[in-house]
Amino acid sequence: MRRPLEPGLGRGLGRRRLQHQLFLWLGMTSLATVIAAGLALHGQEPSSWPWRVRQLGEFASAEFAQHWADAAERHAFAEQVAKAFDVTLWLSDAQGNELDHVGAAVCHGPQQSLRVTRQGQQLGSVRVCLPGARNFGRALLAVLGSACLVLWASAALVARRLVRPLSLLIATTREIGSGNLSARVRLGRHQRGELGLLAESVNDMAQRIERQMRDQRELLAAVSHEVRSPLARLRVASEILRSGAPNPQVLDAVEREVSELDVLVGKLLASSRLDFESLSKQPVVAAELFADVFERRKLDLKLLDDQTLGKRAAVDPTLIARALDNLLDNAERHGGGVAGCALRIEATGAPARVAAAAHSAAAAQPVRGTEQLVFEVRDAGPGFEPRILPHVFEAFYRKGERDRPAPGSLGLGLTLVQRIARAHGGRAWAENLPAGGARVAFSVAL
Repeated sequence: MRRPLEPGLGRGLGRRRLQHQLFLWLGMTSLATVIAAGLALHGQEPSSWPWRVRQLGEFASAEFAQHWADAAERHAFAEQVAKAFDVTLWLSDAQGNELDHVGAAVCHGPQQSLRVTRQGQQLGSVRVCLPGARNFGRALLAVLGSACLVLWASAALVARRLVRPLSLLIATTREIGSGNLSARVRLGRHQRGELGLLAESVNDMAQRIERQMRDQRELLAAVSHEVRSPLARLRVASEILRSGAPNPQVLDAVEREVSELDVLVGKLLASSRLDFESLSKQPVVAAELFADVFERRKLDLKLLDDQTLGKRAAVDPTLIARALDNLLDNAERHGGGVAGCALRIEATGAPARVAAAAHSAAAAQPVRGTEQLVFEVRDAGPGFEPRILPHVFEAFYRKGERDRPAPGSLGLGLTLVQRIARAHGGRAWAENLPAGGARVAFSVAL
């Protein structure tokens, strides 16, 4: 029975198999290229090289035939040929008897025999020795073999260079998968091209996951803290009610705690829907959303300045109502109460002055050339402290420090407002008013 591979061993073998496959593919491609080049050169050999050799042989045979009868002239001509071409010559008669010898005594190279004829009658033969020549076929094989080895070695280097950054990517993703969210890919000199883009994508993904996990841990800690207090008060109220003594104040306290828990659950549900991009948009009258929230919070509708004249907008009414409720809650808890509200339409880019003056954590800018529906709430308090104003839309922020939110608050109110605005193609901003108080607003795209 086959034994299963140990964890990690199979992945290592997989990487080595990839490297070996690349090495074999590149190497075989190089070998095929060398073989094709050799065949092409070999295919040209019969039509050129031997034909030229035969031509030279016929020319030399004719020249020797002119000097063959006179021994002195024959010898002198043989010496000229031997000196000019650096060869050794043996001259023989028709019966094969050696007549003359010019050059080295022993031949250390390939030999070629030439027949010397005149008018069809053989006068003799000349044996030519080329001591400085090399066998063309062996030389060609040596050159092609060397080229093949060089190309195959290059294939090994290329395969290693391609697989190494992939191995680093695999190791980093394995660390991220095991829980080390701070792991990052560092390719160094390999940080180029598509592999560099892939490494950046992996690092961005790890950074987003790390940030989301950190925010979730902070949210869980805040929820645990906020839920514990109303539950404890409800437990005390239930004990009082169990004693049998009817007390309207206790019933009011129970109602307040239940309402606070309902608000807490509503914020969590809104945050979850935004995380999963679960929006259910439908055309609604913007002023009616304000009116519904005012009715639940028992606020006078005269506080609303509606400039939209019944304008409809395609929004998620539940999320927009949650954003409005958070703005009103922020004004009542931290701004001394609601001083006024406004509902208006602005062209894209118009709130840029407000955003610049607010120094707030701005949402993604809306698309230019569209209209924005603006929801605005003004409070009657002293306004935001200058050091707090740039951070009002950050989660879990209190008094300019990233700390636990104030009692009775998750620290997610204005953060949810900004996220809801972004989900509707708008943004959120905040500013202090010259006459006192602060204005917090958000917009949605029309």
